[in-house]
Amino acid sequence: MNTLVDRPWRLLSTAIPAFVVLLVAAIAPADVHPQDGPHVDVRISIDESAVVVRLEMNLVFLDHIVDFPREEPARISTIEWPAVEPLLLEFFTRRHPLRIDGQLVEPSVEGLQINDPDLALLPLFPISGERGLRKIRFELVYPTDGKPSTVELSWTTFPPDILTDAVDPPPLDIAAELDAEGVRQPLLFSGDRPGVTWKAMGESIDARLLEVPASPVDPPVAIPVLAILLFAVGGIVIVVGIRMSRTSGSSRPIAASVVIEGLFLIGGVAVLLTDVGTVEFGGGPRAPDAEEAEAIFRPLHANVYRAFDYVDEGDIYDALDRSVQGPFLQKLYRTIFQGLVMQEEGGAVARISEVRPIDIVVGEIRQEDGDDGDARSAFEVDCRWQVEGVVSHWGHSHRRINEYVAEWDVVDGPDGWRLVDARITEQDRIESPDEDHFGDGDEFEL
Repeated sequence: MNTLVDRPWRLLSTAIPAFVVLLVAAIAPADVHPQDGPHVDVRISIDESAVVVRLEMNLVFLDHIVDFPREEPARISTIEWPAVEPLLLEFFTRRHPLRIDGQLVEPSVEGLQINDPDLALLPLFPISGERGLRKIRFELVYPTDGKPSTVELSWTTFPPDILTDAVDPPPLDIAAELDAEGVRQPLLFSGDRPGVTWKAMGESIDARLLEVPASPVDPPVAIPVLAILLFAVGGIVIVVGIRMSRTSGSSRPIAASVVIEGLFLIGGVAVLLTDVGTVEFGGGPRAPDAEEAEAIFRPLHANVYRAFDYVDEGDIYDALDRSVQGPFLQKLYRTIFQGLVMQEEGGAVARISEVRPIDIVVGEIRQEDGDDGDARSAFEVDCRWQVEGVVSHWGHSHRRINEYVAEWDVVDGPDGWRLVDARITEQDRIESPDEDHFGDGDEFEL
């Protein structure tokens, strides 16, 4: 195992709770190394000045996409080197078109260079030999007029995957990454997904996170006091008019009282329709029921992982702050950033691709005293979920799937609902039924 990866794991497993380790280990690179056969590493970045596609490919991949005969197949001489750039430009313009806001844009090739590989790695390439080790690196730069709204990249090149089947190899899926608006996401190009369409969402963190419901509120009881008073006075006027007519034997008092009562009736209806003089009693925030608590927990849980799609440390912290508070926030931020987001030695990159809740059971729902002395709602959740991660290295991707069970504490505060603690109770690899079971706090890798 890569010792640079192993050392942080030993420190993390002894210095922090198991819950923090599980988020990192869900997709940590392990046993990544150069692989035989063709490979290409694809990194796409989008900003207001250009769309840049950074590519690093070995000569096996280069020979698959262009006809480039050489005196020595495993090398490119200084005489042959000038022919590489126009070949690449013609190929990618023709076979991998890129559209910005619907318009086809032609690239320029920049930063073209070739490596001097470590030939001690040749035993890892029994089929490709030195061609598998020697790589060229360059950028395809597509200029933009300001920040684009959409970018469409077609990717239709899938060389044979000789590692899967040397006799009848299937097409090789191409792992890639897209970096735009401060967010980095994994991509996988294949015959079923021959490209990517990116659409601008804006750089607001809140717009990228799932909305968390506010505390449920009981509506207040509205009493139309003024309308009731007007109706009551009108009724009294009628009663007085009837008595006066009986006493005097004249119909004039009752006729007058009817007119006056009609005015009060009209006034009462008017204020009733306009809510003038309406007084509200009771209502306000209340503790959620089990169904409402689950609806609160789901986006909070998902947003913890979404926070680590960001590249900048400040954005990660700000996004995490929308879902987590207290010492738990600091712990997650410090440890997961180091283990999950940072790029490992040799170019291996770990990214979360999907989070799937399997079972959510809401436990105790209670009222407790907050730091300001006011009562606040809180509840516990037992959640079983799966985390699928992708480790990309040398253009290949490795899927990692873990299943976890943890107890979560959720509290309503001044800024809304937040996760304040979690305790892992189970964690398992699920790719095969005979995987070893990991106990609480055990060191493990995926």
